[in-house]
Amino acid sequence: MNDQRNLRYFLGGNTSSGFYSLYDSFVSLEDGDFLWIIKGGPGCGKSSFMKMIGGAAERAGLSVEYAVCSGDPLSLDGVYIPELKTAYTDGTSPHIRDTNFAAADSSYINLGIFYDREAISDNKLQLKELYGGNRSSYAKAYSLLSAAGELRRGWQGKFAANSEKEAVHKRVSGITVREFGKRHREKGKIKRRFLSALTCYGLYALPETALSLCERFYVFENRLHLGDLALDLIINAAIDTGHDIIVCPNPLTPEVAEAVLVPSISLGFVVSDSALSQIPGARHIRLDALAESSRLRKIRPELRRSEKLSSALINEGFSALAESKRIHDRIENIYNPNVDFDGVYSLVREHIAALGLK
Repeated sequence: MNDQRNLRYFLGGNTSSGFYSLYDSFVSLEDGDFLWIIKGGPGCGKSSFMKMIGGAAERAGLSVEYAVCSGDPLSLDGVYIPELKTAYTDGTSPHIRDTNFAAADSSYINLGIFYDREAISDNKLQLKELYGGNRSSYAKAYSLLSAAGELRRGWQGKFAANSEKEAVHKRVSGITVREFGKRHREKGKIKRRFLSALTCYGLYALPETALSLCERFYVFENRLHLGDLALDLIINAAIDTGHDIIVCPNPLTPEVAEAVLVPSISLGFVVSDSALSQIPGARHIRLDALAESSRLRKIRPELRRSEKLSSALINEGFSALAESKRIHDRIENIYNPNVDFDGVYSLVREHIAALGLK
């Protein structure tokens, strides 16, 4: 039986708190993983390098985990081969990474050596202007996302009454007792992975990863943000009963979850306003129905205004991220023709051979 499983997720995101990184949890050097950190500027082949490593591992029948780039979801920021306990990651800004015990558990790969420095230096003034424009576009995007995040934490977070929150506790308690069983002696562990991100292409989600890990799902209604509370309760109950879980942070406000996956029992929990929520056959829990209908009618106009304002801010943020991507493409178009890709691909083949792959 082939147990090969290939997973895709984000280890970083463009959020209301700026760039939010989970890269420190990518691998466990303490448990024997080895990390290759790829250094080099735009257009030098970092993503292609990792795609080739991952492709070789897949052809060999090994499971592969791909860290997708939130700046450009068509590119990679990392690749991990669990069976070989080996990972490769982009070690440049904004996810800067350095070695731990150099050569013992981590090491550098410098793709910058394949640049034609003289040819690139002829474009220094243009690059200076483009880099400045790129920084400005990201600053604009993060300003807009910050405003949307504060709206979500503040105005939108105040619609639920305490009585409704208490009702959520009771409703979720019944689910956790039924699904998680008795408490174990040891608590479960939490791994954090983004399964959706705010990108230059808009909201970009990876539901196939959730579907690969879980067969059954609950979807918690979340217009009053009662789903956020429900997922917090799910997290605490799962680890208290000894289940290892994957917490998927909300792409805008990563301090709260948009999904919780419990692979050991093939069960997932998602909030309804998540891009992951359109799962066939999921069981929908109508938490907003816990609110008094008269109170819900009273706050509905205000709720709509807040949602409309939040969407407008996020959409403007998408436009700024798209502009940043257009500028980044122009930067790469300067570097790319001045890279010795024969040298890059030769180095990839050396690593593939060293890993015992073809």
